[in-house]
Amino acid sequence: MRTFRESTNRMGANMRRLYHIARADFLERVRSRRLLVVLAVIAYIGYLVNVGQIELAYQVTDSGTITNYRGVNTAAFVGLKAGLTGSAVVLFGGFYLMKNSLERDRLHNVDQLVASTPVSDWAYLAGKWLSNIALGVVILFTLGFATIANHAIHGVGPTNPVPLLAPLLAFAFPVCLLVGAVSLFFETVKQLNGTLGNISYILLATFSLAALASAQNSLPGAVPLSTKAGDIMGHISIYDLTVDSLLTEVPNYSGGTPSIGTLDGTETFRYDGGSWPVWIYLQRAGLSLPAAVIVLAATVLFDRTPSGKSSESAGWISRLVSVLPFDRGDDAADDEAEPPSTSSLSLTPVKDRNAGSFTRLVAAEVRLALRGHRWWWYVGAIVLAVSPIISLVSAGPSDVEVAPFRNIVLPLAFVWPIFIWSEMGVRTVKNRMTVLVLSSKYAERQLIAEWLAGVVVAMSIGGGTLVLFVSTGQTGLLLGYVSGILFGPSLAIMTGIWSRSSWLFEVVYLMVWYVGPLNRAVPLDFVGATTASIETGVPFLFIGVSLALFGTAVFRRKAEVK
Repeated sequence: MRTFRESTNRMGANMRRLYHIARADFLERVRSRRLLVVLAVIAYIGYLVNVGQIELAYQVTDSGTITNYRGVNTAAFVGLKAGLTGSAVVLFGGFYLMKNSLERDRLHNVDQLVASTPVSDWAYLAGKWLSNIALGVVILFTLGFATIANHAIHGVGPTNPVPLLAPLLAFAFPVCLLVGAVSLFFETVKQLNGTLGNISYILLATFSLAALASAQNSLPGAVPLSTKAGDIMGHISIYDLTVDSLLTEVPNYSGGTPSIGTLDGTETFRYDGGSWPVWIYLQRAGLSLPAAVIVLAATVLFDRTPSGKSSESAGWISRLVSVLPFDRGDDAADDEAEPPSTSSLSLTPVKDRNAGSFTRLVAAEVRLALRGHRWWWYVGAIVLAVSPIISLVSAGPSDVEVAPFRNIVLPLAFVWPIFIWSEMGVRTVKNRMTVLVLSSKYAERQLIAEWLAGVVVAMSIGGGTLVLFVSTGQTGLLLGYVSGILFGPSLAIMTGIWSRSSWLFEVVYLMVWYVGPLNRAVPLDFVGATTASIETGVPFLFIGVSLALFGTAVFRRKAEVK
């Protein structure tokens, strides 16, 4: 009896610790002004769902003509749209909002306090996971409130809260569990706790939608069970629920999941709800199992007392970069030299604050940008810079194939520096040097030098394609090259200095790069990977946007100095 009581007491103590960890972390998050901006955007998305700007529609092909059949905005159908939209928002944006929960404790030395307490790793990480889930619930609550309010104004039929909110809970909440666990896991793995992890996640999230491909050209009954089980967002579930309503309007529909987005269409079908198949409930509940497994894996990998970073940990290439022949001034003494005696030390009075040239400042920023990366990053940068030149020399200007370098190497060359760009505007904050920089005589020059360092890195990695385009007479492609070297650093320096973090830049830039240069969407193809983007002047537009972004960053620095 005593053993049972002791076990119960220990479990109760662990639950209280877990609750207080989750509560403290959640309260810290809701105090952020950044969250208010996010919730405002979510509320606006809820408005777009109801007024028809975001549509859930079937694309029916007949004799080569595509017709969009959208659902009438009844409460049941708007609820499905809100549920799928919430899943997409959490899947692609929730990771970046939930991440840095552990990093925040490390930044403020809270991790040292936690390490000295009897709080177990499991309780600590489980509390952080619950905090991530709570943040996701706030996002979904905002979307749900906006859905109800806007349906009452713009919707069709009675505004019944149950069909409006139930899909949001069924489809989006399990995604919160999963994404909250993945973001926590990425923070416990050193290699994934940074820009590489952010890039890896966006690719992983995109790859998770590959299951939808096997559901095309087939009705829900013919979709394999394994495909249904891997349906993270609930796309196939909504397909199963609404396809019968579509078949009443298009009896010869051959199959295919509905699309969501800004889809124009005048043809409609009406979905008024009904009972859901049991497999949907089981599939959505089943997403909690991999989420729990991921949290347990994070517990195994978690190091609650991480050692400080060593200057030697970056590898031999980083040390090679640190000794590049840039002018570092008289203070670049050998670290291994014999320290002088105390009696011989003296301070030289500063008589001239103009001794440091702007060129030296830019060189110092380039060195800071290039050092500290993994060896594979340097190898990749060299390959991207050299491969076009090697192909040009081996084949000759008249026989070299430009298309592969334009379609593959050029987009990669302007995403590879993201590891450097993500630190721009943020490095002084992370290293607690902001006050020192702002109190210096050339605070604005430092920002300009930092931006130029990002441009120089982009020019170097994309330099091979520049030589190739000029040598082959493809001078029209130079506009995309200029846009590529300007847009990334400008967006990075602007978002970094305004948000004080790198996550906003990484999310926005990766989305633009993925949709534009990689998937060849003309309006966002800022590097000119497609002929249509060059002809319509998209890179030229992005050059103007880049200069405006940089000007905004300079304005922010001027305001900080004042």
